[in-house]
Amino acid sequence: MRLAVAIVLLAVFIVIAARLTPAYFHNHDLKTYIDEVAGSREGATLPVEMLRTRVISRARQLGLPVRGDQVRITRGTAGLSIEIRYAVPVDIYISTVDLHFHPRAGAR
Repeated sequence: MRLAVAIVLLAVFIVIAARLTPAYFHNHDLKTYIDEVAGSREGATLPVEMLRTRVISRARQLGLPVRGDQVRITRGTAGLSIEIRYAVPVDIYISTVDLHFHPRAGAR
């Protein structure tokens, strides 16, 4: 009986981990992208709205629900700063979990 319970719990853990993991990988890919943009010459010269559009486009390519009002881009004496706050709803069959992310890149 203990073995059966252990196997069921392990299976549940694996299913939940498999459902949650892609959001973390996609967030990492988005963070890598905004790091590249914040440190590039193109990022330093493009208008803020164009940069925002590119960040949102990249997020959509990754399947992340990022809106324009969640992307904050500032230019200061220290350089370009990009900050995003968003949540990804993940259905884990018995419930929906919102994973909250806050990637940042550039000057702070």
